Amino acid sequence: MGHGGRDHLLLTVATTLMLSIRTPGFWGARIIGGREVTPHSRPYMVSVSFEGQHHCGGFLLRAHWVVSAAHCFSNRDPQTGLVVLGAHALRTSEPTRQVFGISAVIRHPDYQPMTHANDICLLQLNSSAILGPAVGLLGLPQRSSRPLKAGTRCQVAGWGSVSNFEELPPGLMEAEVRVLGLDICNSSWRGQLSPAMLCTHSGDRRWRGFCSADSGGPLVCRNQAHGLVSFSGLWCGDPKTPDVYTQVSSFITWIWDVIQQHPHGLQPSPFPCTTGASKRAAWVQHWVHK
Repeated sequence: MGHGGRDHLLLTVATTLMLSIRTPGFWGARIIGGREVTPHSRPYMVSVSFEGQHHCGGFLLRAHWVVSAAHCFSNRDPQTGLVVLGAHALRTSEPTRQVFGISAVIRHPDYQPMTHANDICLLQLNSSAILGPAVGLLGLPQRSSRPLKAGTRCQVAGWGSVSNFEELPPGLMEAEVRVLGLDICNSSWRGQLSPAMLCTHSGDRRWRGFCSADSGGPLVCRNQAHGLVSFSGLWCGDPKTPDVYTQVSSFITWIWDVIQQHPHGLQPSPFPCTTGASKRAAWVQHWVHK
């Protein structure tokens, strides 16, 4: 075999190895099989950014509290994070946008990074959001709520990138999915799931669901947050590895206990709609590690 043949063989082998070890979301890290929503029609949606780049999602529960996924803050300095409300297209300037620093991150005390168990956290904003048409709250299920029935229609939204080069979507994207029974889902995940998790699939064998940078966003069913985007398989939206969420109804008591134990005492900021670097210090006041 000549030099050219050997070089071609080596390139083929190297490419095959790279494909086999790619990280989740390597190909098309975005809401899969979804559509762009009407601007500001999901006013509870939150973008958590680091160093000016969208990193995770979340939802606004109270004017100064955001619910997100605990894993979003692994190996991240929250002092450099910002919470963006009232956004649709993250790459454009929008007068509806409000930006806040994070004064506290409270992870669930039993969060397990290796198994994704209890993958939930609360973010306390350094100022209260100003509610309006573009910024609103999303409610929680009741403490006594039963798990959703298999087949229930829900929606998952996010700003995950649309290419391998971290290209952002034109705006907030959303996909309709259906709840999958935990026993069936657990068989696909080889028994790795816990009872406090929730699964979805497309319901029609098509590739549809979430991907990287959608983490922490809500699974909305019947106008309530029933899930938080946690993890998925190697190929985003693959029916063989259903999407897995933190089941919010399992953490209702913990959520309200945290909020009651951390009175905010914060006043609305006089500058709620700036994204400029010159305002950065005004948003970030202090960091409380819990």
